[in-house]
Amino acid sequence: MKIKGILRIVLFMVIGIGILWLVTRNQNLEKIWVEFKNANFWWVLASMLSGIISHYIRALRWNLLLQSMDYKTQTNITFHALMTGYIANLVVPRLGEVTRCATLSRYSKIPFNALAGTVVAERVLDMVTLLLLILLTILFQFYFLGDFLSYYIFDPLLNLLDQKIWVLLVFILVVVLLLFVARHLYLKSKKHQTGWIFKVRRQISGFIKGLDSIRQMGKKGLFYGYTVLIWFFYLLMVYLVFFAFDSTSHLGIDAGFTILSVGSLGIVAPVPGGIGTYHFIVIKTLTELYNITLESATSYAYIAHASQMLLIIFMGGVAYFSLGWIYKNKMRNYVAQDEQD
Repeated sequence: MKIKGILRIVLFMVIGIGILWLVTRNQNLEKIWVEFKNANFWWVLASMLSGIISHYIRALRWNLLLQSMDYKTQTNITFHALMTGYIANLVVPRLGEVTRCATLSRYSKIPFNALAGTVVAERVLDMVTLLLLILLTILFQFYFLGDFLSYYIFDPLLNLLDQKIWVLLVFILVVVLLLFVARHLYLKSKKHQTGWIFKVRRQISGFIKGLDSIRQMGKKGLFYGYTVLIWFFYLLMVYLVFFAFDSTSHLGIDAGFTILSVGSLGIVAPVPGGIGTYHFIVIKTLTELYNITLESATSYAYIAHASQMLLIIFMGGVAYFSLGWIYKNKMRNYVAQDEQD
């Protein structure tokens, strides 16, 4: 990695740790420790099991996209590649998408650009699903969430736009110019079959093919069913941890939807693993909306986040060594076959 990239990762990690320090610096650590000791970790394990199921269903959904492009791979290989991507994301945000594509490309001989296209398709669908989830959460609980959203989100955004509207206009102008440049380069590349322009066009074609895979697939119902199940188990990951603490055990499924929505925004922030950002937004939500004590909200955020991170580290490590073992066995079988021939 380039020095600039490493410095950016370190910077975001420091920011995340700084946020963790800010949200816990004035708290009673002894009370937080008592919450930890009294937690019912069977519910935490149930949450982790929900995480495993959601990841496996995601692998099944990824296989459907690949099958729509006439590529076939074993589900266990897809699942292992997915988990190696998740563990890479803990180190460098967004690196996981590249890692899981590169891993599956190596073990299943599927072109990398086609795999990258399917990941783009997945991410677009997941982002749309998250936005719908947030919208539904707001609509069905607006009487409850209205003041909170206005104070922490809408008012700051409006003030920012009022103060820096010219920045937004310049940004739009730059985007339009970049689109014109990209269109010019794309049309120019059609006249060339070599060079970097042709390679870029070939990569873009792979992305488009992956994005088009959803439209082409013959099992759309199953695909969308998998998507619903993935987010259902995401919800269980959040909801089940409520029962690990006496202070949050009374919270209902509506609170689970709220924490899932805001927590997902914390996870997708450009901080490795959502460290700090997830904790801050979940603690704020639990204390401001549901009147959970600061120490109890902090305990919930730490355990809910740490349990899933530990799951990813464990499953990612198992996946890495499993793929190595599978690869060695495959090479051994090839050598044995050659010797017989």
